Amino acid sequence: MNISRIGLMGWVRALGLSVVGLVLFPGTATIARAQNPDEVVDSDTSAYHRALLAYKTGKFQDAYDYLDHARDSIAPQDAEKVAILESKILTELQRYDEGEKVLRPLITPEGPTEVQIALGDVLLRKRSFERATKYYDLALKAKPDDPDVALKLVYARIGAGDLVGAGGYASKLQPMDPKNPYDTHASYYFAKAALAQATGNSSDAENQIQEARTLYGITQANRYLKTYLEFFAAANKSTTSDLTPPPRIQDAPAAK
Repeated sequence: MNISRIGLMGWVRALGLSVVGLVLFPGTATIARAQNPDEVVDSDTSAYHRALLAYKTGKFQDAYDYLDHARDSIAPQDAEKVAILESKILTELQRYDEGEKVLRPLITPEGPTEVQIALGDVLLRKRSFERATKYYDLALKAKPDDPDVALKLVYARIGAGDLVGAGGYASKLQPMDPKNPYDTHASYYFAKAALAQATGNSSDAENQIQEARTLYGITQANRYLKTYLEFFAAANKSTTSDLTPPPRIQDAPAAK
């Protein structure tokens, strides 16, 4: 897989953001400063929320330290949400095996669905595409109308070199419904962009992303763009997947 880093990062520069910055939610600018992890933590809840804030602002080591300091006193009912957050943090630190390990004790074929999705996310970033497909598929059975899970499966199948399978998952997605004010999922457009990019049609990929930005707004589209950029940028590196190497991908969408 070969892709132009200049083209990818052109998108980020055009938005005035870093890839990490794309995960920021609206309204967090006033609270976007993580506190010192060595400060006294009043409660496990405050440790979790400090870790969550640090994660969202790209301070991943601080986020991990917050959770690590509260590890011995996490309530059983909070184990799932804490494990999911810890797996996300470890993934950003590129400690993929550890991210997978924290989720394993919680997962069964029946769920929990959010843990299945989180494990799929770790494996996707690890570029273990067949295994990512397995857990995303389990989640999709429980949430068949979840467009974001279907989009993740599009990425997983493209990574595995299975463009036909990727197209099958993409066909489950629908374009924006202008009559539905609650439609906030740009999955359809990013699935089309990913398939276009995977087949060398970078112009169509760019058009799909621009359409998503127009329809959903830049902030919402950026949440999807982060995963798109990460997935295709990693194609520059030598990776190992469960099947064949991913297909060659041409230049990513360049900023206009």
